[in-house]
Amino acid sequence: MITIIYRESFLSVTEKDQFEEQFSLEIRFCLTPDGRILECNKNGQVLVDRFGTHFLNFFTDHIALEVKTYLKTIIESNDIVSALLRDKLSEKDLGTLYNGFMKAGKIILVGFRTQMLTRMTAEFAHELRNPLTVIKGFLQLCEYTKEYDKYQPVILSEIDRMYTILENFLTMSSRKCNYQCMNPDALCKTIVSLLSAECIVNKIDFDYDVTYSENVCKVDVDKIKQVMINLLRNALEAFNDRTRDKKIVFRGSVEDKGYRFSLIDNGPGMETDVLKNLGQPLYTTKLRGTGIGLSLCKKIVADHRGIFCVSSVPGKGTTVSFFLPFVSP
Repeated sequence: MITIIYRESFLSVTEKDQFEEQFSLEIRFCLTPDGRILECNKNGQVLVDRFGTHFLNFFTDHIALEVKTYLKTIIESNDIVSALLRDKLSEKDLGTLYNGFMKAGKIILVGFRTQMLTRMTAEFAHELRNPLTVIKGFLQLCEYTKEYDKYQPVILSEIDRMYTILENFLTMSSRKCNYQCMNPDALCKTIVSLLSAECIVNKIDFDYDVTYSENVCKVDVDKIKQVMINLLRNALEAFNDRTRDKKIVFRGSVEDKGYRFSLIDNGPGMETDVLKNLGQPLYTTKLRGTGIGLSLCKKIVADHRGIFCVSSVPGKGTTVSFFLPFVSP
């Protein structure tokens, strides 16, 4: 999975901080464009001592091609690029989540071990326990007051929330996709109808701009719709009372070798520390959030061999987009 995130989130990391020895969970490397390791911190040295001074040596031949693609994407991008890479030491976790960018002709990589299996199990149990506690409390209240009709909507709402949590986790673990080749602008038209309906219900101005494409993309239509609905709901939930003339714009545009789907809002935007943490799994700023929604979107885009991007300016809004490659003739 390769993801591009907002570059500014790492600009505060100083040269001294990048490579000094520290008691940190982070793994840090400075590489040449071809992957040779020039510098690393203490945690990175563990890999270097065991597998040598070339980054590709940390991975099996099966993963090496993905790693080469990741390094190439960093070189070609002006932003931070993230990828979850499973190296030879990955046994009880899903690998290392790396954030990388080019600086002075060198590749800077900052990574951390996910240990996601334990975290996801605990998170899953925690997120289901919350609505169960609410349901139990209201059922006990119904028994005491005999006012079943009064509390039924709340109970049903919590059951729906449990269903959404289960659905997200199941989708995260599923790799099955029903792909079909179609013109991306035709897909955009179905997305526009979904987004406009949601915006009308929430009294948000909606506009769109879709560019025609002669080329086709290989997509699972339902899953791409799921991505757009998740992104829209994130945007709607981000709006606050201080936002005037709330507006969301959907854009479909042709780029070299692919098509970009973008969702733009004029909400409060995000600070750089929040953007930095968006690259971490199960991170959320929502009181009732699970941190699964954005991870799910990234997974679906990655399954389509696409690239996921987030950029934001505090006080001005956020743009979330993903790029899907065209099918070669």
